[in-house]
Amino acid sequence: MIDFDTVLNRRDTDSGKWARYAGTNILPMWVADMDFKAPLEIIDGMKERADHGIFGYASPPPELPGVIIERMARMYNWQVHEEEIQFLPGVVPGLNIASRGLVSPGESIITATPIYYPFLSAPDNWGLKLHRIRAGNTGGEWSFPQDELESTLADNPDIKLLLLCNPFNPIGRLLNKKELKRIIETCLKYDVLICSDEIHCDLLFDDRKHVPTASISSEAADITVTLMAPTKTFNLAGVGGSVAITKNPDIRERFMEARKGTLVGVNVFAYTSMLIAYRDCESWRQELIGYLQANRDYLADRIKNIPGISMSPVEATYLAWLDVSQLALADAMSFFEDAGVGFSDGAQFDGEGFMRFNFACPRETLIEACDRIENAAISIG
Repeated sequence: MIDFDTVLNRRDTDSGKWARYAGTNILPMWVADMDFKAPLEIIDGMKERADHGIFGYASPPPELPGVIIERMARMYNWQVHEEEIQFLPGVVPGLNIASRGLVSPGESIITATPIYYPFLSAPDNWGLKLHRIRAGNTGGEWSFPQDELESTLADNPDIKLLLLCNPFNPIGRLLNKKELKRIIETCLKYDVLICSDEIHCDLLFDDRKHVPTASISSEAADITVTLMAPTKTFNLAGVGGSVAITKNPDIRERFMEARKGTLVGVNVFAYTSMLIAYRDCESWRQELIGYLQANRDYLADRIKNIPGISMSPVEATYLAWLDVSQLALADAMSFFEDAGVGFSDGAQFDGEGFMRFNFACPRETLIEACDRIENAAISIG
């Protein structure tokens, strides 16, 4: 049984998450990495790779494409071929490559908010206009804005790319097959391509099943670039490494062309950790899901009893989306930091009045964070 309960000291370890609040007692519950050790198989494999002592330019291990192909078939019933797989340093570079390579000057991009903030910056990095449509929120239940997608595409024929996030960070939704089908139908109708960030696809709760956007149909596959990575699931964000899967050879060529001059290759440890994670660490992942689901349930129970704060249902990811608007705080970030908890500010996701809370931590840390949040909210009176 994996030990997720032990609190590990990450201070003074060059952790970006913990360095933000160095010298304070603030608990960092913000950026999306976990306060757990990576699987032992990965740690041992990286030690073995380091012992070789030569860290030159890397190429993918010959076994890796086959491991990915097998995983896609086993987990998603999705048939992928080796030539459709490209390796990248990370998913965020993939968003930028798609923006650069699949959209021409004078054309534009669309995404639904609130959304992971690199979605908001990627188009601007290449001088492209971004259209934002707002996800529906009914009593904390979020939905993809299907009607607004349709109307915005109808009114703006310059839109050529949808940046899609599924599972949906930060709101914790897993879009289902029916929702994805309608998104695909709308994009096909208006000749819009899709770049689908599915990095959280292995972090699902309550026995949910992820459906890759491109697996819906041959038509969906023909317009979609899929981005996946082991980094969130196996706590490898500082190592990097991701895959782009593109069925359409013309789109794949445009994507590959856009890489030129924009990024370096994947590092040797990223390839090593990706292979081991996808090949050897499924039992670890299953135990992680059980622990995270219990954390989610504990957090939901605590939040529902805290005045002025509500939590959207979390179907996937280890990120909770908290509505703090009823507290009417002038500066919610500072208020909670003063109380000893560091969130991600919802404003950076285009979600004013919300906070994103990372619950991928030992239970002891989660309990302490909830105590601090509750005491702070009660203090308002």
